[in-house]
Amino acid sequence: MKAIAFDRYGPPEVLRPMTLTVPEPGPGEVLVKVHATAVHPLDCDIRAKRARVPAKTGFPRVLGFDLSGVVERVGPDVTRFRPGDAVYGLIDYRRDGAAAEFVRTRHDFLQPKPPALGHEEAAAVPLAGLTALQALRLKARLREGERVLVAGAAGAVGHLAVQVARAYGGRVAAQCPAGWEARARELGAEAVFPEGEAPGGERFDVVFDTGGTLPFADARPLLTPTGRYVSVVPHPGPLLAASLGRWVGRRPRCLHVMVLPDPHGLNYLAELIADGRLRPAVAAVYPLDDLVAAHRACEADPGDGPWVVRVT
Repeated sequence: MKAIAFDRYGPPEVLRPMTLTVPEPGPGEVLVKVHATAVHPLDCDIRAKRARVPAKTGFPRVLGFDLSGVVERVGPDVTRFRPGDAVYGLIDYRRDGAAAEFVRTRHDFLQPKPPALGHEEAAAVPLAGLTALQALRLKARLREGERVLVAGAAGAVGHLAVQVARAYGGRVAAQCPAGWEARARELGAEAVFPEGEAPGGERFDVVFDTGGTLPFADARPLLTPTGRYVSVVPHPGPLLAASLGRWVGRRPRCLHVMVLPDPHGLNYLAELIADGRLRPAVAAVYPLDDLVAAHRACEADPGDGPWVVRVT
């Protein structure tokens, strides 16, 4: 099979076409013919050896952890899917990714592809959508009526976070670049602030930093006394203080989200898509042969995205 892979760490140019063996699905696994995947800062971090997540060791390495495609073969004991089923999901970082014609993954990491989306749109959902969902639902424990500030609302995670927070009944404010104000309101934001500018006098129950643009030190004055700050970027000092605070009965206020495969979350996102309450945006679509260009675009503006890669 054709894949775009790398056999050493480095800049985007280490990615190159390779011919690899089509993997055989084992027990509990499926082989998927890949139609689309996506590029996120995590892909670039793994390629450049900056990753903060457990990742596969050894070369060659295939990236692309978002997946939308069609089941080609199923392994022993798999009854949920049959060849020909359209699926989407988030692949384990410790295995090869979907920047290839075929990928093998656990069947329980996948869900049926939302019928309302094509493969390219569907590939923009798993990593970014699950990040937003796990940050707001599992980490912040967002409740109906609470005020939420989404920093980086124009990005791959941010624009979905605005919609997820709204679906949970949150009163959403968005920080985004100039020119994005109307789009943020269309997604469900009640208030919009320029990126990098703190909303003076406002207080929020939840602040979600989706791209590292709003550090905890700047967000802390914006939180209510019981407010929760969640970021995709770990902040060691505040995280340690929050952990120690639990021992003296104080509620932690600084939390870190590292997205994990979650089929139940994928199912919930699919329900929101079916109801018209969630719609992914795609920054650009690249053919598989232009994966290097997609990585360059991601590194040039990591707060944008996602950059979708058309495989089939």
